[in-house]
Amino acid sequence: MVNRFGLCLLLVFTLVFTAACTTPSEIVQPGVDATNCHIIYDAGSSATRLFIYQETTSGWLKHKGPHTDPLSDPIRRNRGKSLSDVNAVIADTLIALDDIRRDGPPDRNGETQWYAFDWRRHCNVKSAAVYATAGMRLAEKQDARNSGLLWERLNKRLGKKLGMDVTTRTLSEYEEGLYAWLALRELKPDGDFGIAEMGGVSLQVTFPCPSCDNARQVRVKDVIMPVFSHSFIGWGQDEAWKKYRNINACSRGAALKIPGWRVDDCEGVLEFEDTAADVKSMVENAEGFQWYLSSAFRYMQNTDIENFCRRGINDGFQPESSCFRAVYLSSVLNTLELMDKSEPTDVSWTLGAVACTATRCLEVQ
Repeated sequence: MVNRFGLCLLLVFTLVFTAACTTPSEIVQPGVDATNCHIIYDAGSSATRLFIYQETTSGWLKHKGPHTDPLSDPIRRNRGKSLSDVNAVIADTLIALDDIRRDGPPDRNGETQWYAFDWRRHCNVKSAAVYATAGMRLAEKQDARNSGLLWERLNKRLGKKLGMDVTTRTLSEYEEGLYAWLALRELKPDGDFGIAEMGGVSLQVTFPCPSCDNARQVRVKDVIMPVFSHSFIGWGQDEAWKKYRNINACSRGAALKIPGWRVDDCEGVLEFEDTAADVKSMVENAEGFQWYLSSAFRYMQNTDIENFCRRGINDGFQPESSCFRAVYLSSVLNTLELMDKSEPTDVSWTLGAVACTATRCLEVQ
């Protein structure tokens, strides 16, 4: 039989244990100078990237945060991850919200990876979302049940951390390209342009197109307009590499190993031209447009094929696939006839997603 003193000790122990196992609300009251902010994660196939967009009188102010491991990796068993890593990947995703309040470490070039932004003090958080792209679409096809559990768990934990309802889901193929286009539209005086975005798993081509059957009506700057957006799933640079990685003519330093090597030896095995025929025809009919290249496209250099295929240089970034990527990205742009009428842009599709949420751009009858 436990005496009164023992009962008191038991009660104290129970309260302490319960408190230790319960995560209190982490939200603090923002400062008097706080402005409206939107938290958004780009859960891509190579990394999950945090952005916070702050509303200002001059437009959107972007605060870039840390990169963490891709959410899809435990589901797809990529980079050594398995289902046992789901909780750890989610935890790292949430910790990014704490890390962004401090300057990030330097990158390999000695530049600070992100700069401190104390969103707790400076923000009235109006929305928060984690949007996954094509890598998670593949994961959901591979394992729908565990993908659903991951989303459910992430939604609950992020919502608790922020003390609000949050959105956690995978973008549709149409949305992924549309948001990239809308992001650039926020910075342009008109919509007379198209954008091509090369990701790890998919490739998107998006532009206004009144004559395209698959265009959708979108609210853009208070104007309703038809926007065409197509995603080539499986044709992102990483997924394409998986298809062609055993082709010697596409290996790094191919010209050093194959006498008389030509670019066509690698490019000739690619099957993208047939896949892109319909979209290419639509692009050809979109006359007078300026074209922009985002994501992996914007890192292209004119010397890539020379450096990686002919000289076999190792620049430290995914050297095994460097020659293939140089040929493949060039081939895609030549196929779509965009090589000579485009320029790179570093805009992130996350800005387009925030703008669309603010204007309900897809809620058009």
